[in-house]
Amino acid sequence: MKIGFIFNPESGKGKIEKNHRRIVQSFTDKGHEVEVLKTTKQNDAMLFASKPGYDLILVAGGDGTLNEVVNGIMTLEVKPKIGYIPTGTVNDVAHLLGIPRNVKKAVKLILGDGVSRKMDIAKLNDTYFTYAAATGKFAKASYDIKRSDKKRFGALAYVVRGITDMFYDYKIPLRIEYDHGIIERTFTLLLFLNGPRVGGVNLFLIRKSKLNDGILEARLFERRGLLTLFKVLSFFALGGLVTKGGHQLKSSRYSIKADPKVEWNTDGEQKEHGSVDIVVIKEAIEIYVSKRASKYFF
Repeated sequence: MKIGFIFNPESGKGKIEKNHRRIVQSFTDKGHEVEVLKTTKQNDAMLFASKPGYDLILVAGGDGTLNEVVNGIMTLEVKPKIGYIPTGTVNDVAHLLGIPRNVKKAVKLILGDGVSRKMDIAKLNDTYFTYAAATGKFAKASYDIKRSDKKRFGALAYVVRGITDMFYDYKIPLRIEYDHGIIERTFTLLLFLNGPRVGGVNLFLIRKSKLNDGILEARLFERRGLLTLFKVLSFFALGGLVTKGGHQLKSSRYSIKADPKVEWNTDGEQKEHGSVDIVVIKEAIEIYVSKRASKYFF
């Protein structure tokens, strides 16, 4: 099997930079051919993954690096499987897929302890994402952080950035068309989720969500004065609880009319502004997951 091994040397405080040779050895010992592809700047992973001819793209990095790989693979007619070694700060996708943060265990999962499963992804305008798109309160906390702060403080850097955003009054008037109707309201936060986890928080109240059902969950929070912050915080603190003024939608597509100043992030990276169309692409990629995750989410 021909493998393209894409790794981000900055991810995980340089852990992969120190261990990538041992990772390569683990695969060559099994008779695989491995080409090492080290990223040095943004979009390198997307460029490497768009090169045809690999049977497997092995990627080591965080959610952002995986997002780039998916965007690269989606340009190919014949798509390779994905093996993911999570070395980022939050690693939401790895948690969903049951992939351990321990490098040796993640490698073992890809080499035989796990199984490969076809997984949905979604597309926001021209950008693909694996697990989440968002705008509004706390959404900037995922990308508006210096790389040096992430390396130094880890997940705490996201918490601090979130606190600075806590009391900002987001007023986002939107018109949303989806499979079952139209909603026009002024919102403070919108989340579109391909699984029950976002921002390092497990949302156990939406555990029935599957990663290959062709459906994208949406959680929308109306702006309602002083109660708005309480409702948003309750959602995260109570595992996905949505109270009055919140909306729970399920749809294969969303068409959203928004002001050009509205900022969107996908998989924790700022990508788009203004009006967007979001569509689900059912079982678009094949990725190695744990047997437990295969049972619960596929």
